[in-house]
Amino acid sequence: MAFEEEKQYYCDKCHRTMSSDNFYKSNNLEKYGDNDGYLHVCKKCLTMHVDNWNPDSFKPILMDIDVPWIPDEWNLLLQKYGKNRSNVTGTTILGRYLSKMKLKQYKDFRWKDTDFIQEISDTKMRESLKRQGFDAAEIEEAIRQNRIPVPAEPIPDGDGEDMGTTGVFRPMREEVDLGLTDEDKAYLRLKWGSTYTQEEWVKLETQYNEMMNSYDIQTAGHKDTLKMICKTYLKANQLIDIGDIEGYQKAMKVYNDLMHAGNFTAVQNKTDNGEYIDSISELVAICEKDGFIPRYYVEEPKDRIDRVLQDLQGYTRSLIMEETNLGNMIEGALKQIEVDNEKAARINTDDGEDDDEAQRLLEESLFAEPEEIELDDEDFEDFKSWENSQDEEE
Repeated sequence: MAFEEEKQYYCDKCHRTMSSDNFYKSNNLEKYGDNDGYLHVCKKCLTMHVDNWNPDSFKPILMDIDVPWIPDEWNLLLQKYGKNRSNVTGTTILGRYLSKMKLKQYKDFRWKDTDFIQEISDTKMRESLKRQGFDAAEIEEAIRQNRIPVPAEPIPDGDGEDMGTTGVFRPMREEVDLGLTDEDKAYLRLKWGSTYTQEEWVKLETQYNEMMNSYDIQTAGHKDTLKMICKTYLKANQLIDIGDIEGYQKAMKVYNDLMHAGNFTAVQNKTDNGEYIDSISELVAICEKDGFIPRYYVEEPKDRIDRVLQDLQGYTRSLIMEETNLGNMIEGALKQIEVDNEKAARINTDDGEDDDEAQRLLEESLFAEPEEIELDDEDFEDFKSWENSQDEEE
């Protein structure tokens, strides 16, 4: 099977023929369409005199590649990858910046849109700083300074403009004396880094200690994750303060992912503290470790049904004991019932006596011995006449 030979391109400066990986590709196809969009000068020759801290040295390249110049994005990359000037080359920041311009939010913009994008950025910063109480002069100075690349070395505490951790300029205000000793500053700088202000150090350390007290954190991995959680939370607060809702949402997503990955959620924390036993193996492990487990309680309800019954009993008790005049009503009802029972008893007694008398009279009438009757001659004659009349009829 024959492989297609990779196309080569010629550099007008060093006069070498190389693969496309050695050339930047431009969006200006009118100018570079005959070269498949690739510039006529290779990356090495093009960036030979680039100074990443001097926009005038690389803005012509951005114009030639036809991408917008966005100081905020350049400064973020410079702050992350340009801390040590000796390790930074002409392509270190430029290459990453061009890759960022291919993202969805920037891919449709060109060099001609630079002023438009900058005006949007300035407007957002102006509104945000105005909400925070800065005056007009401070706001305009902030906007001006935001377009200047960050210095090659970290800024010492209290010196120069504060770029913080967001890569966005924040106007200098008189720093509050937090009473930190030199030892405190050295400790916090070593733990959190030198890019934070004293106030940010204190916020990070405070949240760190609060979470250390709230969760069972023992391993070094958990502590490292906790530090990242604190930094992300601080970042999210700073973004919401300047009105960057999209950035805030992204930071909070990272924050929530870190919390979940480090088992710092509420349910997981309770599980770690032993409040819940989710499996037989955990129960057996506790028994093997601590011995016999006594019954922790016997009087409290043990399930939802018991708790419902207890609630019903409590409701009934409170209804009877606390209802206004209910006690008097119940007492009156009980007395009335007692009176009715007495009346019924008397009626039953009277009816019983009448029934006994009638029974006695009936028995006497049925079972009493007949009285002796004396017969005279007339009675015999009448009986004889009755017999004769019967014989005649037969």
